[in-house]
Amino acid sequence: MNNIYKIVSTVLLFVSSQLLAEETTLVDPKEIQYNHYMHDSLPEELLVRIKATTDIFEGIDGVSYEKAIDLYKRDLDPESNLEIWEEMVRVYKLFCTDRCSEQEEKIDVYRTLLTRSMFNNEETLVRIELQSISKKEAKEIVSMYKLKAIPIPVYTSEQ
Repeated sequence: MNNIYKIVSTVLLFVSSQLLAEETTLVDPKEIQYNHYMHDSLPEELLVRIKATTDIFEGIDGVSYEKAIDLYKRDLDPESNLEIWEEMVRVYKLFCTDRCSEQEEKIDVYRTLLTRSMFNNEETLVRIELQSISKKEAKEIVSMYKLKAIPIPVYTSEQ
């Protein structure tokens, strides 16, 4: 659960609308520090949408509504980031409607979607480590996700 929280924190902190680097480098989430606040507050319509995503995923990733608000305030482009989470929720709900009764299944679906948000279908299937769902089910999940993969931009103090 702690690793999921770190991954989620990383995603919320560093997804932005800025141009992505041509080269993708994997970064250990333990090496990343929180950015300062980019926004003093968020619009009410965004808060409602954030609540909808945390209502679905808090039991899986442990990120509360309040924590999510804090993280979105630190995001350069919270709207674009939220669109990614909304797509993850859409696919999660579609896939889990008649299944996902066990927590391990929910975690596998969540991890698969989180990974897919950053990598293409093929790379996602190579990277995920499944505990409860099959590779065939994972393939179904990644094919349902319709947004372009967006690696998380991480900025160093030199940038």
